[in-house]
Amino acid sequence: PLFIDRMVPEYERQDLVLVLDRSASMHARDVPPSRFTRAIQEIKSFLAEKPAEIDRVSLVGFAGTAITLSHLTRDLDTLFFFLDWIGEDPRVYFGTDMTEALTNALELVNKDDALNQQAEATQKIFLILSDGDDQSEKLAGLLDQLQRKQIRVHSIGIGSDTAVPIPVAQEDGVTQYLLDEEGEQLTTQFDETTLRMVADMTGGRYFRSTTGHELADFIGEIVRQEKRQIGLKRSEDYMELHIP
Repeated sequence: PLFIDRMVPEYERQDLVLVLDRSASMHARDVPPSRFTRAIQEIKSFLAEKPAEIDRVSLVGFAGTAITLSHLTRDLDTLFFFLDWIGEDPRVYFGTDMTEALTNALELVNKDDALNQQAEATQKIFLILSDGDDQSEKLAGLLDQLQRKQIRVHSIGIGSDTAVPIPVAQEDGVTQYLLDEEGEQLTTQFDETTLRMVADMTGGRYFRSTTGHELADFIGEIVRQEKRQIGLKRSEDYMELHIP
């Protein structure tokens, strides 16, 4: 065999903080099978083949309130469990508060940093995935805080430009839809304004997905953009020689 000794790039380790909208409007079916289900499928596809530089991943879910579903972990089975769990959750969550969602994500990272002061630092990548119908009022102040901390928040919007109904239940094979107080069917329409602002104010990138099939590629593009080379490391390989 031929011995090959070479220097290859070494990259800073990355922690990915996924912030996923699970509000009622995410169950609209303009992106089949639904915005929410497609988002979960694409996140799982990305994680199944995640780049080596991604060390740990956490998951925050939000609607009118936010909840940390998984702290930063290297255990993909844990992440897949919680993604499946929220995907099968039949409850309807109203409201969309991105301020609370990103506050939750920031607190998660701050607590992790405090617990791991002696550990090697990792780069934190924030990614929020939503259909964009935000109803919070203090988002600009939080984004300014994130900018001062030099935390970029990337955003991906999912949904078509068409106003579509919001399914909330299925009984006897018939889908039930969300109604207003007069019994009229409520609709939701994708709005990218807030998601663009989140990315623009923090120096992140914004992507728009109308079919859902691009989501895994978009996540991969965000991660690749954030790669930071910190040096070179020695790589030693052997190559088999076949002499005819």
